[in-house]
Amino acid sequence: MKKILLLILFLTYTAGYTQTASIKGKVFGDYFYNLQDHSKASEDQNGFLFRRLYFTFENQLTDNIKMRFRLEAKHEGYGEQEKLYPFVKHAYLEFSHLIPHHKLYLGISSTNAKENAEEYWAYRSVEKTIMDLNKIAPSADMGLSLKGDINQYIHHWVALFNGPGYGSSEVDKYKKLGYALWITPVKGMMLEGYIDYEAQDPKTGTFGPAADYFHSSGYRTIEGFSRVNFQSGATDSSGSKKCDVNKTGISLFGNFTLITSKLAAFARYDYFDPDTDDNVYLDSGINGLNDSETLVIAGLDFTVMNTLHLIPNIIIKRYQNDNIDQDIMARITFSYKYDTGKF
Repeated sequence: MKKILLLILFLTYTAGYTQTASIKGKVFGDYFYNLQDHSKASEDQNGFLFRRLYFTFENQLTDNIKMRFRLEAKHEGYGEQEKLYPFVKHAYLEFSHLIPHHKLYLGISSTNAKENAEEYWAYRSVEKTIMDLNKIAPSADMGLSLKGDINQYIHHWVALFNGPGYGSSEVDKYKKLGYALWITPVKGMMLEGYIDYEAQDPKTGTFGPAADYFHSSGYRTIEGFSRVNFQSGATDSSGSKKCDVNKTGISLFGNFTLITSKLAAFARYDYFDPDTDDNVYLDSGINGLNDSETLVIAGLDFTVMNTLHLIPNIIIKRYQNDNIDQDIMARITFSYKYDTGKF
């Protein structure tokens, strides 16, 4: 912790030479109440918590080089008696003008798997996007990426990352290659395609949180989304044939203004199936029969002042398996941003 504080002081001191540094961030948390839960032990759990605390330092080192250093902290959840320890979420250099209309990122930066979807969802303070929520893709990773505009309407983003995500060092010799292409025909509308691939060594099983736990020879993700773990440790009903494991999901969401610009409503529907083939058995011995889930989120967004929002919302999770009761959580979410401006 002392090292992190010293680093922040150093960055703040050196920023004085450029006069183009800034400190900014975002905070959001909730008062939550589990009205119903498929695990009876979790019913009636309630409390206040921070789900995210961001501290971001940015400095324009030269006309073409910018740096970012972001710390993140959060409560671990109900019953976890851990302090709010910060960790590094972003640490990168951004190079502009190396290629016209493009930016190059080196270090721990946002991944191209979910950034655009999260921007259009607009309510990360309420919940992660479907791919992030189901650990299909991390929000940040260590590596190299290039993002830019092909023309006014066509944009793309290619990245080469370690693969495990920002919370881990590299765990094998393979790298994750991802590519996103999106079109913005009119303001407020985006059509996006995304694909990634990373090979894996099925003998080691040392896979990061973004690559699933199956002992596969590699995985591929297509936005929409479809995740395939090739020739994984999962087997068919005979227990002898190694099988691909297919995960799939879809997310629909929208928001609109009510009466006044300071009041909005939003809703979202997710469908997620962790194993689409009923004849594929996971490491736990459970097959893909009746294992899909749906998630419904709805709420109101009150703009109290500037960037301060109060967001009452409800989250309902239903399971295809009739033997599992649905989960219902009610929350009052608060969210605000801060920004010192350039100094």
